[in-house]
This record gives sequence, C-alpha cells and structure tokens, in this order.
Amino acid sequence: MNADEASRLPTESIRFLDGSLIVLRPIGISDGRRLSNFLTQLSPESEFRRFLSAGRAVRAKWVAGLINADQVGSLVYGAFANDRFGSSLVAVAESVRLGGEPGRAEFAIAAIDPWQNMGIGSLLAGFLARVAKDRGIRYWESYALAENRQVARVLARLGERVQLTIDSGISTAVYDLESDPIPG
Repeated sequence: MNADEASRLPTESIRFLDGSLIVLRPIGISDGRRLSNFLTQLSPESEFRRFLSAGRAVRAKWVAGLINADQVGSLVYGAFANDRFGSSLVAVAESVRLGGEPGRAEFAIAAIDPWQNMGIGSLLAGFLARVAKDRGIRYWESYALAENRQVARVLARLGERVQLTIDSGISTAVYDLESDPIPG
C-alpha cells in the first residue's frame, strides 16, 4: 500500500480521559520500530494472553504481518498516544478476513500494560469494528484464554456473542457486529 492509499483510510483523533491525544490509524511499514517497542512493553503475561505462546519467532512474524497488512483483507490499526515527546503505540487491533468466508474475520487486540483497563482497547476495537463493517465484515471470531474476560467484555460492547466453544482452556467466540451490543 502506498502513501496515497494509506492517506485515504479512516483515522480518528480523540482526547482521552487523561488528556492524552490518541490517534487511531492504520499501521504500516513506517511503524516497525514502534511495534517492536510496543512488544517490549508487554509483560510476559500480556504477551502470552495475546499470542497464546511466547517466543521471539512468534513476535517477529507478527510484526512483519502487521506492517505489511494490505488494509483490505487484513485491517491493522493502532492507538497512538501523542505528547510533547512524540508518538507511541499503546494498543494494536487486527481484523483478518477468514478465507472462504468474506463476511467473517479473526479479531485480536493487545494494549501495553500501563494502558490496560483504561478503555483504550474498547476505543480502538469500536473504531476498527466500524472500519471492518464498512468493508463487509459482519462476524468477528476471537481466540483467547478462557480466563481472559477483558477481550470478551470489549467484544460484548460491539455485538452479540453468537457462538462460544472452550477447548483445552482456549475459548473461541464469534460476535455479530451488526447486532445490538449486550448492555453492561
């Protein structure tokens, strides 16, 4: 994707609860260093919860996939906190279309530890859901540790859970982005 195409993708700037200016925008090749820094700010627990494994090879493959996302079948957005020192990536969300099912995508999200439980994940997921729906995605499928209630709460704010299976401590949940969100 070239710079002209990237400039036409949806972005949003929001003044966050703590006064920070948060920019929600696509992630691209120029964000490689920010993504690497993002990974260093995840605790081992947060890293495991996001990748369901640990290891340098998994992280390197993830960074390469994100910065090279086509922003059509693979939507990759970040929440960037801006201050007088520059811009830092504080959360990443992905919506990757599942082959053979054009209206269905796998969803994943992560926020660096200092920004967790502050609403940044909900903010980014909500924005990405609007972008995904505009591109024909109706269902998000999420894989997470069964004990990871945070991702379930984020997704429940976006649509109704229509399927849930738990196997070996991993939950697979499907959310209908076109349904009314579940209150609470």
